[in-house]
Amino acid sequence: MIDLECNNITFEKESEKNHKKFTLREFGGAFGDWGTLVPFIIGYISIVGLNPAGIFLTLGITNIILGIKFNLPLPVQPQKTIGTVAISKGWDPNMVISTGFGTGVVWFLLGFSKKLNKIVSKVPIVAVRGIQLGLALILGWTGLKLFSENLFLGFISIAIILILIKNKPIPSAIILTFGGILIMFFTQTIFISELEFGFPLLTFQIPTWDNFLLGMVYAGFAQLFLTLTNVMVATVVLIKELFPDREGIDANTLAFNMGAMNLINPFLVGMPLCHGSGGLMAQYAFGARTGGSMIMEGVMELILGLFFSEALLILFTEFPMAILGAMLIYTAFLLGKIALSDFNIKVFPIILTSAIICFSINIAIGFLIGLIIYLFFTKVIEKTDS
Repeated sequence: MIDLECNNITFEKESEKNHKKFTLREFGGAFGDWGTLVPFIIGYISIVGLNPAGIFLTLGITNIILGIKFNLPLPVQPQKTIGTVAISKGWDPNMVISTGFGTGVVWFLLGFSKKLNKIVSKVPIVAVRGIQLGLALILGWTGLKLFSENLFLGFISIAIILILIKNKPIPSAIILTFGGILIMFFTQTIFISELEFGFPLLTFQIPTWDNFLLGMVYAGFAQLFLTLTNVMVATVVLIKELFPDREGIDANTLAFNMGAMNLINPFLVGMPLCHGSGGLMAQYAFGARTGGSMIMEGVMELILGLFFSEALLILFTEFPMAILGAMLIYTAFLLGKIALSDFNIKVFPIILTSAIICFSINIAIGFLIGLIIYLFFTKVIEKTDS
């Protein structure tokens, strides 16, 4: 039904059986999806207030387990609908973890039911495109507000992104993150003596019923519909395209994975996670062919969470907002590009209407109105043809 970042793949199809797990090539692939991961991590820490220890430890454990289980570069990414709304609205940590837990319940039950493959085929892509474009507008507007805090630094950051946009071995998000840290030291916003290293003080939270309901209404339900297509369809198609020898990975498998991780991670205050074709494509593009890339990424994340979380909390709390704004603007551009990837002038007004409502009112309402308009439009066409 839908193929996102995997359109026009020119990579040679290879069997993972021909590759060793722990090589420099796999290590390079481990950084492939950090360009998307880093802006959300910084936003979750600096704006929402999530504990970096919880974020990195849950990321690390999840990547290692999945890397061992599937032996494929099948990394996890932030759930973008929840992340976009949480960062743009300044949610508190419990709202985030309660919403993530809510999606975990749904995905676990759907994966256990084995009915998901049929459900996926019934979700119209036009309604999902409206959510994607709406998310791009929300994230872009948030990025612009942060960008305006230091226009000079913001434009420099945009220039770096544009320069490195085709230099895929060097993710611009990594360069900008290190650049922001150097600026903080240079401007004496923070001092090296302030940074603390060692085992973190872990925090634990229990999802609350009120935040569960509010979070699912504001972002959770819309995230479910977005994931149904962007993850369930695109990722499965991409796995079959890149690894034709692998069998047994379908929408039900991915749903069960996402259900399990989002039922456990919230209690350690980890961010809501999902699979994604973008992360798989990015790691593959940078050299990943086995689960070794995920295992090495997971080990790096465990090290950051166990020994550097206190330092990361200080660094990301004081991180230059203009740089984060530039990264969010670029992320919004990528989301918008995906939303318009199969542009059709006949349905574009539906997508745009849905996106505007998502941006100005609520994502779930925008999705429902877009769906209703699309179904009405389809009925009218059917009657006209008959």
